[in-house]
Amino acid sequence: MWGDHSHDRRQASGQVFKPERVWKDFLQRGFMSQLQQRTMECFRERGYIVGSVERRKRFPARGKQRCKLCGAVPMVDISHDLWNVFDLIACRPNLDRAAIVLVQSTSSSNHATRRTKILTSAEAKFWIMSGGFICLQSWKKVSNRWQSQDEWLTLNQFPRSLPETVEEFYEAQRKAKLPDLPPGTDIFPNPIRDEEIPF
Repeated sequence: MWGDHSHDRRQASGQVFKPERVWKDFLQRGFMSQLQQRTMECFRERGYIVGSVERRKRFPARGKQRCKLCGAVPMVDISHDLWNVFDLIACRPNLDRAAIVLVQSTSSSNHATRRTKILTSAEAKFWIMSGGFICLQSWKKVSNRWQSQDEWLTLNQFPRSLPETVEEFYEAQRKAKLPDLPPGTDIFPNPIRDEEIPF
């Protein structure tokens, strides 16, 4: 189960299937990191409703053979953050303070790298322009106890080179998908006539 077919070994050894063991495997195999779980608990204690905005993408594991018992192909799970940046979303009904927050959870050693990643994201900038908040929370162990550090990012921290409007954002995305051809290159030098289209 979960990509390595440990259920095959359990069946071969005569072990009984236990749902609680599957749930433990689910957590231990990184479907949600321990730091994310700590961040979720931290924001819940502050009165927020918290949820994950990660998506899981599954791919066949290269070089792995099919299960001999059931024939299934082992799979690899890869996490995909919202806009390649955020792990969690948190909301709180008290309107006197930060109400809707996108959160990136990381270790203290990766704090600066994650900050740079957020500040180069046009989507993150638009989130703040739309009235949302962004919190970068990093964790480190001090005297054998976990401690968090919050950094609340603001609009003036984003570079001016990022798009200012949604139209500019989509136009930049469109240009990024175009092939990098020399100036003056004609993609279709010989246009196709209607009578040459086979349908």
